[in-house]
Amino acid sequence: MPLIKGMKSTTIWKAFFLNALASTMIIFIAVTVKEKFDTFKNKKDEEIVRTTSFKSIGFTLIATFTATMIAYTLMYIIFGYGGGLMVSTA
Repeated sequence: MPLIKGMKSTTIWKAFFLNALASTMIIFIAVTVKEKFDTFKNKKDEEIVRTTSFKSIGFTLIATFTATMIAYTLMYIIFGYGGGLMVSTA
């Protein structure tokens, strides 16, 4: 039972809105995590160079996957989003 009724993806615009909401949450968390784990170095006192390490990439992938699972779970609980993706195994 969704917490907010009437916001299922019954029209194309509701589906676009709900997908945009989920994508926004996921991208925000991914960018925030990547920013935290990237390093910034001052090169020759003129420009700042951003470097990405394998550690940053790994943490970003894990955080993005976790954020995706949480975002879609919250969307399902709040709006009932994603129920149309289920397939019967009959």
